[in-house]
Amino acid sequence: MVNVSKNRCVGCGLCVDVCSQDAIVISIGIANIEKEKCVECQACLQECPQEAIMFIENMNLVVAFGTNDGNTLKSDHHVGMSKYFKVYQFSDGKEEFVEQRSNVKYKEDELKTHGDPGKAKATASALGNVDVLIGRMFGPNISRLRNKFICAVVRKDTIEEAIQTVHENINEIIEEKSKKDRRGIILK
Repeated sequence: MVNVSKNRCVGCGLCVDVCSQDAIVISIGIANIEKEKCVECQACLQECPQEAIMFIENMNLVVAFGTNDGNTLKSDHHVGMSKYFKVYQFSDGKEEFVEQRSNVKYKEDELKTHGDPGKAKATASALGNVDVLIGRMFGPNISRLRNKFICAVVRKDTIEEAIQTVHENINEIIEEKSKKDRRGIILK
C-alpha cells in the first residue's frame, strides 16, 4: 500500500507527473492516491522531495484508545486514568474493532504527586500486545510507557475521529515504531 503523509505533503505535484497510472491527484494541497488505480510501482516515492510518500507492506498495528464511555477519548485526565481501552486492529488501510479492555485498578502512592511507576506498570499490563496507545493527553509516566508503546496524542473528541486521525498519520506511527529511542507523538 502506498500512503501519503498529510503532515509532510506540500502539494508540489511531482508525484503526479511521474505516476504512469494517473493514480495521484492533488486535492486541497495534498496528494491523494487512488488505491484502485495504483500499481505500487513506487515511482512517486522516489520523486517526492518531502519524503511524504511511504510504501507500507503487511502493516499490522494494534491500537488502543483510552476512554471512559466507549465513544469519546478520555479528556479530563491523562490516558492512564481511562476506565477502558477500545482496541482496534489496523491493517491494509482498514481498522477492525477487537475488544474493549478494562484498565487495571491501581491505588497510587499518595506520596508521589506524579509519575507513579506502579501505575505505569499496571496500565501496561492491561495493554498486552498493543503497539500504539492513543489519548488526548499523557501524564509523566509517558517516559515509561513509550518504551512499550507508541504513545500518541490525538486532540479529537470521539474515538471515531481519532481512528480517522490514525489513518491519516499512519506513516508517522510506523516511523516512530521503528525508532529505538521513541518519543510521544502528536497526531494532527
